[in-house]
Amino acid sequence: MAANSIKQILNGDVRAVASLMSLIEDGDLKARAALRAIYPHTGRAHVIGVTGAAGTGKSSLIDRMTAEYRRLKKSVGILAVDPSSLFSTGALLGDRIRMRDHFLDDGVFIRSFASRGSRGGLAGAVRDAIHVLDAMGKELIFVETIGVGQDQLEIAAWADLVVVVLMPEMGDEVQGMKAGLAEIADLLVVNKTDLAGADKTMGELQTLFGDSDILIMPASALNDEGTQLLVRSIEERRTRSLGNGSYQRKRLDLCRQELLSLLQERVVAELAKRIGEGALERQLKRVVGRQIDPYSAVEELAKKLSLVRRG
Repeated sequence: MAANSIKQILNGDVRAVASLMSLIEDGDLKARAALRAIYPHTGRAHVIGVTGAAGTGKSSLIDRMTAEYRRLKKSVGILAVDPSSLFSTGALLGDRIRMRDHFLDDGVFIRSFASRGSRGGLAGAVRDAIHVLDAMGKELIFVETIGVGQDQLEIAAWADLVVVVLMPEMGDEVQGMKAGLAEIADLLVVNKTDLAGADKTMGELQTLFGDSDILIMPASALNDEGTQLLVRSIEERRTRSLGNGSYQRKRLDLCRQELLSLLQERVVAELAKRIGEGALERQLKRVVGRQIDPYSAVEELAKKLSLVRRG
């Protein structure tokens, strides 16, 4: 991208930002140069991951929290991460309908996001998109994902703080997700408390996580109940983590994960370049056929890259 485009991004120009986002989604190499240029201007935004099963009301809750942050004069970026939007516009349209009140607000940038070609996959593309929103001056960045399997775990690699959204009568599901929730969640929010069973679900969560540092809160995005307290709790937790050093440690860990991810991407690309995709595929077939174990296979490949000493 041209130097003028970089300047426009740093000045918060929506068109320039959208253009770079598209390059990131497509895996266009021109995005990498732009990301290098904007990186010194990142690191200021507070990134809040919001995850949970489909139907728990994540988008509606983000909509309400965005309104509260705007009342507090904070600028907001929203990334609705949706792998399925590669094939369907349904989720994208749904997000935009739920957040339509913010579209005319210059202080809010909303983007549904999928990776169409990024070599780092969806996780790498989202990480880069966060940097773009950070560089354009957004103080708060919400990253929304559907909490299924690996996507739910990956959000912890992007966010300073993770909000997991649940709903009434999810007790059995929560039992099954206990270990994963304990690993990633900073806040557990029972949304849709206007429905029956909310108190029961809150009680079950208190039993499971009451002795942990995870904050458990009720909310109703439909009735705009609990969202002001939720935002206040997020800000209080941020202030506390800045004071005790845990915020800085989390940032160091996020940076470490980003560096290792980029290094892995580079090593794999270099491996394919040096030995060819065909050779890598042949080695994979040998492993599948139990002709060689994966550890020895990696040793052989590493030798081709001179990553280990021969003999």
